[in-house]
Amino acid sequence: MSQRIGADSECTVNEGAEHYSDPKDKLSSDGEFVRYWSRAADRLLAVAAVRRRTEEAIRRTGIGLQLSSENLSGHDLSDFPLRRCTLNRAQLYGTKLDRADLSEANLICPGLERASFMGAKLDFAYMHAMAAQVCNFDDASLRNVIDATGSLFHGCSMKRTRFDNAMLSGLLVYQCDASDAVFDGAELQGSTINECFLPSASFRFAKLSQVTITKAHLADCSFFQSKGDCLSIVRPISIDGLVLEGAHLPYLRLSKVSGRIRARALSAPFADLHLSNLAGAELEQADLTEARLLSVGLSDANLVGAVLTGASIHSCQLNGADLSSASGESISITESTMRAAKFTGFRGRCAFVRDCDLEHADLSQAYLYRSMITGDPPQSMALNHANFEGSNLVQAYLAADMTESNLEATRAAYVRMNQSSLRDANLSGISPFQASFVKVDFSGAKITTFEPPFFADRCRGLQVALEGRQPREPSSYLAEFSSVIRRGREGST
Repeated sequence: MSQRIGADSECTVNEGAEHYSDPKDKLSSDGEFVRYWSRAADRLLAVAAVRRRTEEAIRRTGIGLQLSSENLSGHDLSDFPLRRCTLNRAQLYGTKLDRADLSEANLICPGLERASFMGAKLDFAYMHAMAAQVCNFDDASLRNVIDATGSLFHGCSMKRTRFDNAMLSGLLVYQCDASDAVFDGAELQGSTINECFLPSASFRFAKLSQVTITKAHLADCSFFQSKGDCLSIVRPISIDGLVLEGAHLPYLRLSKVSGRIRARALSAPFADLHLSNLAGAELEQADLTEARLLSVGLSDANLVGAVLTGASIHSCQLNGADLSSASGESISITESTMRAAKFTGFRGRCAFVRDCDLEHADLSQAYLYRSMITGDPPQSMALNHANFEGSNLVQAYLAADMTESNLEATRAAYVRMNQSSLRDANLSGISPFQASFVKVDFSGAKITTFEPPFFADRCRGLQVALEGRQPREPSSYLAEFSSVIRRGREGST
């Protein structure tokens, strides 16, 4: 049958029937096609139609629907299969793309405000310089995003969003809720995360060079085995449960941070920690070589086996901290409180400790060769009741209050303890070969093995402590030496 439908029509009845069965399949514009089906009452039919057109476009050209610069604002594209589509500069204001398949899509500079991508799939998408404002990405998948360099997420909801292995360099995330979001293995170099809610977010194995995180909620957030230099975390709202275990973060910066962190085997040489409270932190085996700690609270922290070589610690609190078997060659500790801290087996060759409180500290078996532990005045270096049993103080210099301290079996050859107080100290088994004691108070000290030669001048209680021992040699040596010193003394030294 070839009857004409109208005076000016060239369409046959059969052709009209074909048009009627699928009236939008032959439209020239993909944008018009998508807009038509976005308004369809039968959603299943709409999804099927878009799928057919998408698959046909991919089969024919290798890419999906061409939607560049199209105005799709306010349209409902939920569940639409738009794989490999091109949305460059498209207007998506208020568009619903919930559960849509946008994998391998191109989204260069689209207009995004109040758009919804809940549960959408954007895996392997190209999203260069995308700006999303007040959008919803809850449960969306952006795994392996090829390029989102320089993109902006402002005021977005990103709960449980997946960014696994995504390229996110230079990303700016501002005032977003990314609770439980996953950035595992993502490249975030140079990114800024500001005033965001990130509890239980995961950055495992992520690349974090030059990343700045400011005023964020990071409770239970994980940076497990992440990498990158100069990561900066400033004034977070909460970091309780923050995980930095196994991370390699040279030049890490923590400023005004407060909470308990887990950072076993953290590698953060040259780290900068200041104005923070990290009481109870787990830093076992952490590498803090040449780190700088200023006004940091580390009370009861676990630093067993940590590396603190060349580190600088000033005005910090380490009361009850455990630094057993830690290494700190050339470490500098000044004006800090370390009461009852454990330094058992601490390796601190050439350590410098000044004006600190180490009352009741345990330094047994510590290696403090050529270290300097002094106060100005000496009483400001508190080592009262400290335990140095079996420690190595060879060639060390101490000027401190060591009242009732325990130096049993301490190696003290060439040690200098000028102006120190050793009142009621236990010096059993100590052998101060060629040691120097000037104005040292030995009142009530227990001495068993002092053997000459040693240098002693104006040491109250030393003669009494040496008398009564079986061999009279140390006592006689001291008496003769003192008389020689008195003969040549003119005025006070």
